[in-house]
Amino acid sequence: MSEKLAILGGTPVRTKPFVVEPMIDEAEERLVLQAIREKNFSRYIGIAVGRDVLEMPSVDAADVGDYWHFLGGPNVRAFGAEFARKFGVPYAIPISSATVGIGVALAASGVGPGDEVILPAISFSATANAVLMHDSIPVFVDVDPDTFCIDTAAVEKAISPRTKAILPVHLAGNVSDMGRLLGIASRHGLKIIEDACQAIGAAWGNQKAGSVSDAGVFSFQQSKNIMTGEGGMIITRNPDIAARARLILNHGELAFGEDASEDDLANIVGLNFRMPELCAAVGRAQLAKLDKVNDWRTRNADVLRAELNGIPGISLPPSQRTTGGPAREVPHFFTLLFDEKQAGIPRALFVAALREEGVPVGTGYARPMYAAQHFRKRIAYGRDGWPWKGNVHGDSPVTYEPDMCPVAEDLIANRFVWLYHIAYSSTESDMQDVAAAIRKVMAHRAALAAAAPSLAHKLGGHNAGRIGLAPQQFKSG
Repeated sequence: MSEKLAILGGTPVRTKPFVVEPMIDEAEERLVLQAIREKNFSRYIGIAVGRDVLEMPSVDAADVGDYWHFLGGPNVRAFGAEFARKFGVPYAIPISSATVGIGVALAASGVGPGDEVILPAISFSATANAVLMHDSIPVFVDVDPDTFCIDTAAVEKAISPRTKAILPVHLAGNVSDMGRLLGIASRHGLKIIEDACQAIGAAWGNQKAGSVSDAGVFSFQQSKNIMTGEGGMIITRNPDIAARARLILNHGELAFGEDASEDDLANIVGLNFRMPELCAAVGRAQLAKLDKVNDWRTRNADVLRAELNGIPGISLPPSQRTTGGPAREVPHFFTLLFDEKQAGIPRALFVAALREEGVPVGTGYARPMYAAQHFRKRIAYGRDGWPWKGNVHGDSPVTYEPDMCPVAEDLIANRFVWLYHIAYSSTESDMQDVAAAIRKVMAHRAALAAAAPSLAHKLGGHNAGRIGLAPQQFKSG
C-alpha cells in the first residue's frame, strides 16, 4: 500500500470494484418461469366483494378460490401469506411500491385532508410525499442523535388538535423508540404507521419492526435488503385497515353500492396500486433468503465496527443489538459520524479522498425532507397552496423553516458518512479494505488539509450517498 494518498498521486488501497447485488439463484428463476408458463401476469379484477373477503387473513387468502380476481393471482396471494407468517401478523398486503403503501396505510387508518402527520426530518423524500397523497399535512420533527430515528420528546411537543397519526421511520435499520411512541399515541388517540423500508427483519422486543403499531410498510426496491425490483408490503393486525387498504389499491369504489355510508367511502378512491405476479414471484424467493441476507449485512457491519473503533475524528453510533434495550437493528447500510473539528479536515475532503482510495462512500440524503421546495413554498396540488390552504380544517399553520430540526440538519450537513457496500456479495476482506482506506486517509489528514486548495475540483454537488459527491448544506433564503 502506498503511503501517499491516492488523491495526492499515490496508489489507492482498492482497485477492484465493490459488488453489491441481490442474492439471486434458481428459486427466483423457477417461480418466475412457472408464472410465465402458467400465463399469470396480473390476476386482479376490481369487482364488488363482501366484507368477509376484504377482512380475510392473508394465509386464508392464499387458497381463496373464487375471489382470486380481487385479491390477486396465486403469487401475489402466496407472497402475502408467507410474509404474514414470517412477521406474525394476520394481514400482509402486496402493493406496487412502499411510497404508495405509506399513503394507502395512512388513508386506510382514517388520515385524510388537512389532518396532520408527525414524521422525522430525515428519510427519503417519498416518506413525506406519501403523506400528501390523501391531502394530509406533514409535520416534521427532529431525530435522535444516536439512532437517527424520530425524537419522541419532539413528537409530544408537535401534537396539535389536527394531529391524526405518527409516522416513525426506522432509518438505516435502526428501530424507533416504539415503547414511547405507543404511549404517546395511546394518550392522544393517534394512529402509528411505521416506515420500515430500511429495517426489514429488525425487532422491537419479540415483535418485528413494522408489526408493532397500527400498520407497517416495507420496500422491495432493488436497493433494499430483499427486493422484487419495485414493490412494497403493508402489514397490519387490524381487519378494518386491511380491508380499506385492499380497496384503495384495487379500484375500491367498485365495491360499493347505493347503501354505502360516508364512512365506507371516505378515502377510498379507485386507483391501481397492485403488485404484478412476476414481482410477487421474485418476492417469494427473496423472502426465503431474508435471514441470510440480513446476517450477511450484520456480519459486515460488525467487522467495520471492530476495525474502525477509536479512529480520531470518527465515531460509531451505538448498535441497538448490544445496548440491552428492546430494539435490535438490522443494518441497511453502515453509518459513521464525522467530527470535522477533531479530524482537522472538512467532511467533503475526507469523502473525496476515500473515494480516490477506491471506496464508494456517501454522505446520506442531500437535505432534510422539509427543505424541498414544495414544502418550503407549501405548494403541492395546484397553485393555491393545497392542502395547506383552504382544507377542511381551514388554513394550516404548519410551515417549514431552516434550522427547525438542528440535529437532523447537523447530521446531514456535517456528520453523516454512509457505507452502502455491506450487503451481499461484499466480504469480510472487502470490509477490511474499507477500514484500511479510512485509516490511511485519517493518518495522512495533515497532508490532505495542506493540499486542500488544489483539490477544490474534487468537491461539491450532492447525491443520495451511493455515487457522486457530498451534499450541499440546507441554507435559508
